[in-house]
Amino acid sequence: MRIVSVSVMAEEQDRISHLPDDILIRILGLLPTKDVARSSLLSQAWRKLSPFSSLSLLMFQCPDFLESCRKNTDVSSFINAIDSSLRLRPKDVNLARLRLHLDLDDIESESLIDSWIDAALERKVKELDLYLRPRSIAKPYGLPAKIFSTTTITVLSLEQCRLEICGDIDLPALRKLCLRQIRCDEQAIRQLISSCPLIEDLDIASCGGLQKLHVSGLANLHRLEVICCYNLRRIEIDAPSLQHLVYHCGRLPCDMVLTPCEFLRELILHDPHITNDFLQNLDSGFPNLERLEIDSTRLQRIEISHHQLKRLELKLTPLQKEAKLKIDAPNLQSFTYSGYRMPLTSTISSMNTSSLREAEIHFRNYNDYSHFFIPQLKEFFEKSKNCQVINLLIKSKEELIIPRKLRPILSPPVYDIKHLYLRVSYCSRFQYIIDRMLWMCHPQTLSILSGTNVRFLKVINFLLPQC
Repeated sequence: MRIVSVSVMAEEQDRISHLPDDILIRILGLLPTKDVARSSLLSQAWRKLSPFSSLSLLMFQCPDFLESCRKNTDVSSFINAIDSSLRLRPKDVNLARLRLHLDLDDIESESLIDSWIDAALERKVKELDLYLRPRSIAKPYGLPAKIFSTTTITVLSLEQCRLEICGDIDLPALRKLCLRQIRCDEQAIRQLISSCPLIEDLDIASCGGLQKLHVSGLANLHRLEVICCYNLRRIEIDAPSLQHLVYHCGRLPCDMVLTPCEFLRELILHDPHITNDFLQNLDSGFPNLERLEIDSTRLQRIEISHHQLKRLELKLTPLQKEAKLKIDAPNLQSFTYSGYRMPLTSTISSMNTSSLREAEIHFRNYNDYSHFFIPQLKEFFEKSKNCQVINLLIKSKEELIIPRKLRPILSPPVYDIKHLYLRVSYCSRFQYIIDRMLWMCHPQTLSILSGTNVRFLKVINFLLPQC
């Protein structure tokens, strides 16, 4: 029997130490930053390597490093890790990405953050992501001017900072700009946008100081999202290459001027003040539109005519008691309707959706008026015979009540639907639901999901009369 000491066994099993340094660096680059900080415990070779000096991605987030509690020692270790990884990094070793998600309560002086940003800029950082939660809402962190005059940054993401433009802006490589909860005004935003002509992706969210937003002169802009800028009163967009546009309105009515765009593929509008006139001009203004999502509280009439549209989502609220809906979209493949009432039967019969393959109907809450939508739902089933899948979401089985006086005049069930998925929030009698659904349609398969319980029923056509 051979007795081997623990130290010898550990040395024999430590194969990582024999790997080349370039492979070790690649392994470190795949780890979260907090795990890189612990890597020196694993291998002699990693103890020799500076844990951060060779990494191209540095991501520091308070929750990652301070999981247990916020003791002074934990905070100090966290700050030291950031400081050493940036200041001790050789200046000739470029940095691909720096993410700093910090609580300023943990930082003694904002000048320390300034020094970290300076160090990253000196090392030609390409992606800079700053989320700096202020000690006081009234005193957000002021961004250093150097950020806006660097030639290497391609992605810039700023959150909960103060944007003040002093001097010229020079960001010739910037492709993506994200501004969230930024203290700024429209002049600063406009100056920043106009000075970055190569931007492809622009995201502006919860910037309360904005009252007017003007986006133009960006020939390469493909994606634009403007989310919940609460005081925004007017937005003007002139972007000929735009492909994806998302707009969620704030508290105030906002005028949107959108120049016709040939390449727009996706349009998502959550705006109570959108008009039917705007929707009627979609085909001429955006001839290649494929996806349209509308969330509104005031539209009483919705007329959509578009020959390229493939996906349509309509979300209506209690103010539209009986919205009139007219859809002419022969290439539509997916349709989602969410509301408190189904559109009038007369409007459903005018729908031209011959290519429809999947549909989803979501009734939010009907209380005592559920039987009003049964004829409309039945009509929708008849208009959706080509559908492969229909999803129906309701709150309870009571919403499928079919009054006795209505049953004799209901048209025969629809047999052409292949798969019907019914989700019910509260249900204990599945046979009741099956009976009500079979009054309206006989799908090949019927799936019923209720709460956390899932029951699957496969209905074979010749057995349907016995169900």
